[in-house]
Amino acid sequence: MGGREGGHQHVSAPSLKPWAVGTRLATHYRSDPLSRGGLALLVNTGLTGALGFAYWIMAAHLFPTYAVGVAGALVAATTLLSGIGQLNLSGMLMRFLPRAGERSRRLVVMTYAFTASVSAFLAAISLLVIRMFAPQTSPLHLNVVQFAAFVGAVAVTAIFAIEDSVLVGLRRAVWVPVENGTFGLAKIGMLFVLAPVGTAFALFSSWMIPVALTIPVISVVLFYRFLPPPSKPRATRVRSEVRSIIVRFAIGDATGGLFTQAWTYLVPVLITASLGARMNALYFTSFLFSSTVDQVAANYASPLTVEGAHAPNEITTLIQHTLRRIFVIILPAVALLIAMSPLLLRAFGEKYVGATPLLCLLLVACIPKAVSTVYYACCRVQRKTQRSAVMQACVCVATLSAVILLAPSFGLISVGLAVLSIQSSAGVVSWLALRKVLRDVERGGTRRGRHRRSRGAQSTTGIRFPVTEG
Repeated sequence: MGGREGGHQHVSAPSLKPWAVGTRLATHYRSDPLSRGGLALLVNTGLTGALGFAYWIMAAHLFPTYAVGVAGALVAATTLLSGIGQLNLSGMLMRFLPRAGERSRRLVVMTYAFTASVSAFLAAISLLVIRMFAPQTSPLHLNVVQFAAFVGAVAVTAIFAIEDSVLVGLRRAVWVPVENGTFGLAKIGMLFVLAPVGTAFALFSSWMIPVALTIPVISVVLFYRFLPPPSKPRATRVRSEVRSIIVRFAIGDATGGLFTQAWTYLVPVLITASLGARMNALYFTSFLFSSTVDQVAANYASPLTVEGAHAPNEITTLIQHTLRRIFVIILPAVALLIAMSPLLLRAFGEKYVGATPLLCLLLVACIPKAVSTVYYACCRVQRKTQRSAVMQACVCVATLSAVILLAPSFGLISVGLAVLSIQSSAGVVSWLALRKVLRDVERGGTRRGRHRRSRGAQSTTGIRFPVTEG
């Protein structure tokens, strides 16, 4: 009887197992902020990627190839200049906003104002230089109205990017796909509105107008629902040592972010200058796919930074879980996209199929780049952003030098080979550095924990704003 009862229990278990697994998974993602934030950002990547591909496919059919190439360069330049203007303060927000408390509003407002001002200034200087030295026939030579519109677009793009980081830092990442999904649908709608104009700047405007319209809506949600109330008058001061920690962190992270933004978004500009707008259209469509895959690693690296700020003593477990989740997704995604690359590019038109080898190379480069992305997040958690800045500087100099030297003679395929080889080298170095960090944490964690407990000191990776301690 006992054996028969045991058998009945064993037989009935499989019918309950799917429900039990689903319940456990749902409970896990609700209770684990790292998984919840990473999943929300992953959904955001899939949604924005699908809408982005739909946007550029429609643009390729509604606008001339020349307009697509020039607009792609303008979008890349806008993202580059706004990225530089942000000075990678998005990383600072994700690292310190979880512990800012009543100072959160002021921190966010100051970041908005600073990044918008710096981004607009950089855009104006860049366009003035182009107007002075570029020929009148250059596609990047804008008239006065376009000049002003481009400067404004760069400023609002910087704020748009910072808003995502604020949501992630507040553990409200589920709102990020809502924001970007709305933006993606709006820019597709603008395509049909501006298609009769048919110019490159009309295509560029169909991207930037929805950005400007989305910002006020998300700002209302942030300041009236998610951010803590304004600080009390007595809580307006922050200790000088806390300010110096944030400044040092921001300088290192800004320097590294500057180099990464530079090589990522200057490459299309260099290709346009050396090979022409039509060749950049081929590169830019390939870049769309690879950059979407890159977002998988970034999606989990951002919650890693936030959760590392909340629980710095668990950094080893957080990094291991982050790497596991990234590669479970990224490896099959790269294999599938490589197999489907001719079909994916054909959706843009027959003329784009020639970029298939380039797309395959850029997709493979996403694998080692993911390791580097996690290492940069680890450096943020440990407030050692100078180390990641050195790595990013080396990648930037090597990539831009390779494109300048090789692209004019060997074409787009040399760009893909250069990106793959440089990212592979950086990935190996990052992997070795990451393993060393984990070994050091595991070796010294217990000993440092005893010393901190006896002295009542803070964690080396943790920091609190004194004004929020009560």
